[in-house]
Amino acid sequence: MHNQLQRAVLALAQPADVQLALFPEFVCKADELALDFEGGLYELVGHEDKITLEQRAAVDALDKIIVGMSGEQNAAFWTEEALQSHPTWEEIRAAAKVVVAAFGWELRRSPPSGAIYITAGN
Repeated sequence: MHNQLQRAVLALAQPADVQLALFPEFVCKADELALDFEGGLYELVGHEDKITLEQRAAVDALDKIIVGMSGEQNAAFWTEEALQSHPTWEEIRAAAKVVVAAFGWELRRSPPSGAIYITAGN
């Protein structure tokens, strides 16, 4: 348990240049970071009793920041430029580091997701 969550949180904790390098050029990298985290959250479903209140609070705080930036009105937040310069991305990185610490994970570069990305055909 927690493999996808750990990978996603480690990715969110990285500096922007590392985050950008995790994905192919043709994807919306900021979206992918959020989608990976969302997928990782599903690992907790049915296993809530296996994490501490501190861990749950840290995950919830990170999720709250990300969800707070969702919606069409925040479309500009999900660009590569925003990923590098928007102050909320620094809040996300800091919150992700709190999750890393709460779970006792080593703060290191996230391994690739193993996802396969397919470009739109011409």
